[in-house]
Amino acid sequence: MKNKYSFFIALLAPTAMALFFAGTLFHGGSPGGKSGSPGDNGATCTQCHAGTATQQDGMISTNIPELGYVTGETYEVMLSATDADAGRFGFELTAEDADGNKVGQFIISADGQTQLANGNKAITHTASGITPVGDSKEWAFTWTAPSTDVGIVTFYSAVNAANNNGGTSGDQVLTSNVSYDESTIGIGEEPLEAFFNMSPNPSFGSIKISHEYNDAKLSIIDISGKIVFQEEYYQSDAQIDLSNLNKGVFLVQLQSKNQVKTKKLMIK
Repeated sequence: MKNKYSFFIALLAPTAMALFFAGTLFHGGSPGGKSGSPGDNGATCTQCHAGTATQQDGMISTNIPELGYVTGETYEVMLSATDADAGRFGFELTAEDADGNKVGQFIISADGQTQLANGNKAITHTASGITPVGDSKEWAFTWTAPSTDVGIVTFYSAVNAANNNGGTSGDQVLTSNVSYDESTIGIGEEPLEAFFNMSPNPSFGSIKISHEYNDAKLSIIDISGKIVFQEEYYQSDAQIDLSNLNKGVFLVQLQSKNQVKTKKLMIK
């Protein structure tokens, strides 16, 4: 009798584990490496969910100009998907150069619906970011272009439009990509580089930022993408106390109207 029970447990274990991972664990985000990109070997959500990935243009949109991105600049990215049969949505999105290398830095949204994945080289949903509005779902976040010339950058995404039946069947996996070349317009022009000046850097617990705008939103972000300090209306040259932050590298982002500029800060 004992051997018979052991046989049934061994038989059911793989099915139970598959349902656990597909129906529960990944509600909290992609396991990573499932964007459908060349750097991810084309892997998508179909590795865990039944079906064939379908290419769908227009799911990824950004405010990167038609002339291309500028190195070091930060841009808004939006991913949207529609499926009338979906009860939940999930995604993974990454950015790569022509050789499949991950490039740039993703910054998660303040609404708690996104998080970093795949060693901080991609972005995915959280458990709070899976519920559709009607038959659609949108995620918004930002991406900082690499500081050096890497040529054409392509954003790749895979979205799982899940029917929420608790299993892996009946889901639709949608893939999309969009490419941008590096802009040669404005590179080396002083106004681009002088959007704000930050000192001291490295810092031992406080900084001040000089900028040229009447209103500016200041955000300081750790390497996990979490906003650790934010001020809606930061006045130029006002002292900022960061003594409560751990030592390490942070991103300092200043946003005014339609412009966003990001710099790296080292706290020692």
